[in-house]
Amino acid sequence: MSAESSAPRTIVPSGGSEWLAALWRDRRVRFAAAIVIDLALVYLLWEVLTATGTLSPRYFPRANAVIERIGTLLTQAPFWASLWSTVQSWLLGLIIGVVCGTVAGVLLGSSDRAYRFCRVVIELLRPIPPIVILPIVLLVLGVALQFKLVLIFQGIFWVMLLQAVYGVRSVDPVMLETARSYGISKARRFFTVQLPGSLPFIVTGVRIAAMFALVVSIVAELVGGAAGLGNDILKAQSAGDDKTMYALILVSGILGVIITTSFSWLERRVLFWHPSQRGRAR
Repeated sequence: MSAESSAPRTIVPSGGSEWLAALWRDRRVRFAAAIVIDLALVYLLWEVLTATGTLSPRYFPRANAVIERIGTLLTQAPFWASLWSTVQSWLLGLIIGVVCGTVAGVLLGSSDRAYRFCRVVIELLRPIPPIVILPIVLLVLGVALQFKLVLIFQGIFWVMLLQAVYGVRSVDPVMLETARSYGISKARRFFTVQLPGSLPFIVTGVRIAAMFALVVSIVAELVGGAAGLGNDILKAQSAGDDKTMYALILVSGILGVIITTSFSWLERRVLFWHPSQRGRAR
């Protein structure tokens, strides 16, 4: 037997297999595939349960009917006006709450004396949920945009404040002492040591606050009667229009998925240098 015939053969995968393997290694492709599979499973389960009568058709319409109603809503101007009302209050409330909470948290975290002085007040006010102050805010402001902004602010301000406080206070004191020993000014130490060290806490707080702000906005519309998707859900439920009600609920869920995914992507991009995000930026 010749040397050529006895040499082991190397199997070279075809170009299509290599392309598929490289595509599947992309984290974004796997994530998109997981979303599609999850949606397909939910759809099939919904269809089976409603078709077999396990879920009463009186309260649970078929999945196809709800999807068709979503398509109808997308062609109607009032739906887009309600969607914009929800997104507008979410965005404005998120910006105000994040800025105020972060600034207050950084200032408190930078001073042990100020943090100890305000700690009791923070622990007293932080557990109060926005729904508790809803009647008071509704009475004072009515169902205007400011009504939703106050509730969103109440919901996310404390999240951002505590995240910023913990972030600033978690900075390694050895690093601060080293910077001080080199004669670096207090302002420069803040921007070069404390702020970068607290950034992972702050960015994570923004991601959590973004989803919480959407929940508060929809609840304010649902309970308080302000314009938006929540108010449309309430109107559809009162009119017995189950298809529209479930369609609006699904749209709210899709909006939540978009927000969560977007801010998770933003977190990976901002914290690409942090050990928790290395290897996940792609």
